[in-house]
Amino acid sequence: MKETLTHRQLQSLIHVSNVLNTSLDIDTIIDSIMIETISVVDAAGGGSLWLYDTNQNCIIAKSAQGLFYPQIFRQIRLKAGESMTGMTFAARECRIFPNEEEIKKALTTLSAHNYDLLKRSIPNNFKFTSVICSPILLKGDCIGVITLDSFQQSLHFKQEDINLLKAICHQAAVALEKSSLYREKEKTVRKLSHSIEIHRSLANLVLQGEGLHSIIKYIHQTIGQHTLLFDDLGELIASAYDSSLSDEILNFIKQQAKHIIGSLENSRSVTEIEIDGELYQLVALSLGSKPKFLGILIILSTQKMSEVDIAALEHACTVISLELVKEQAVFDTQQRLKGELVTKLFSGQMDETLIQKAKNLNFDPTRNYVAIIINFGDIPNKQKNLGDSMMRNVIQIANQVFLEKHPQGMAVRNENQIVVLLSFHSKASSSNIISQIKELAGWFQEEIHSKNYETEVTVGIGRVKPGLLYVHKSLQEATKCLKFIQSYNFENKVLSYTDLGVQRFILQNPEEELIDYIHEVLGPLIEYEHSRKGELLMTLFVYLERNQNVKKAADALHIHTNTLNYRLKRIEEILLINLTDSKQLFNIHLAISIYQYIKNKASLPQN
Repeated sequence: MKETLTHRQLQSLIHVSNVLNTSLDIDTIIDSIMIETISVVDAAGGGSLWLYDTNQNCIIAKSAQGLFYPQIFRQIRLKAGESMTGMTFAARECRIFPNEEEIKKALTTLSAHNYDLLKRSIPNNFKFTSVICSPILLKGDCIGVITLDSFQQSLHFKQEDINLLKAICHQAAVALEKSSLYREKEKTVRKLSHSIEIHRSLANLVLQGEGLHSIIKYIHQTIGQHTLLFDDLGELIASAYDSSLSDEILNFIKQQAKHIIGSLENSRSVTEIEIDGELYQLVALSLGSKPKFLGILIILSTQKMSEVDIAALEHACTVISLELVKEQAVFDTQQRLKGELVTKLFSGQMDETLIQKAKNLNFDPTRNYVAIIINFGDIPNKQKNLGDSMMRNVIQIANQVFLEKHPQGMAVRNENQIVVLLSFHSKASSSNIISQIKELAGWFQEEIHSKNYETEVTVGIGRVKPGLLYVHKSLQEATKCLKFIQSYNFENKVLSYTDLGVQRFILQNPEEELIDYIHEVLGPLIEYEHSRKGELLMTLFVYLERNQNVKKAADALHIHTNTLNYRLKRIEEILLINLTDSKQLFNIHLAISIYQYIKNKASLPQN
């Protein structure tokens, strides 16, 4: 629903839902469905609602609104596959007949008797110009069809009309089921007012923009039981519960939520569980539907809930789903705007328009900025369908970790990465800033690890830059840090550009040029060592690491100083150098440092 319904349509859907709940009489509900549906779909000039009659094995028009003679029209009895309505009933999916040619073709499937009734029920001066039909599905069964007709050439049904009609059919199925239930059980009908009040109150909360926490709080206050809302990954996003709910029980429910999400087959799950010797009823209600599953609402009750209370909560789930869709749409819009800003900043194309966009996003162009890029490895196959949800949660974690103390910043998704921009006062120490960010990055990695997302997290941190004008340089530096980690299997998965020494030389030069340099400086020694134990090359490494201190190097190698001196002499002979020559020693030191990072490359022999 997130991708298809406008704000006006969401309001229309809530309005239709409220109207449907104002009566318990099934005939009134059916007429209300058609009247309200035709009123919210602009192209609809008329329409009909059909229900399947198991005794007659046909679908019957229970309501006909608009340009019909309903007393004649309602005599029609359609078999599955007969006319546009029957085709939709048989196919169990929404159908559109966009022009007179398609409509006439569909009408040829009518029996002679039904065709005669149809002709008599429509005035001669009206013709169908387009028709849409949507099945009314209840628990996997098609119980009827809503058909909308357009009689004007200038008005045609659009894709958004189809999406709204599908949503209304879902509401109609719920309303019809509840009406049948209430009609059969008069005692249950008397309790319906409570459910209606809940729905109306929740709908008002949505329209007033109160948000999920207010909705969950209202449900908790109304039913008096622990109420918890989880997203599609099983993360707790809103809750309202009494102080009697201990941390141990809360953690247990969180674990149950992940298990239920992985195994929930129907729209609800009602089970009895025992916790610390006390019996509870755990009610889990699905939010949304496949393939757009949104999460679950869990009620932990100390007493058995009635079927009416559970039905009222199912009704409330529709409102919660709408609010979740709205919040996701707002989140996606914010991410899009921030993503556009980051893309421009990456390019370094700063202008007045971009500065104004930055200000609109609460950025002060004159403050100092640091760019952080967080990279995520491949998402495991079992989580491919959850990639967007996982990244949405990860961004929220990034906001909590990085922006809690630095609100003038942002975290935005960029493919399999998150770009974080942090703002600092111009007087703040750069070294302290980088130190703080590294600590925050460590916390972030721990938090992601605790979620068991099974993806490797690497973090590149750029240097502090004065103002947004130069922040693209910090972004480039953060990118280089990630490149170094990935290319050279760097053990530390959090790397700041300020920590790079000779590594900057590595990043700024092509790999072929680096290998050529190593061969020029160390080539003879590497070749000499290739078929041997590697004693001379290792000796050179240790000797340089110990700042050319013979005793410390000999101790580290567990050899006599005379043996070390012999090896050093042999190294000088092979490389034709003098280790006391500062220029030659510098080249050797640089080549050794580079070699340690790229020695595993295929074009280099390994000692």
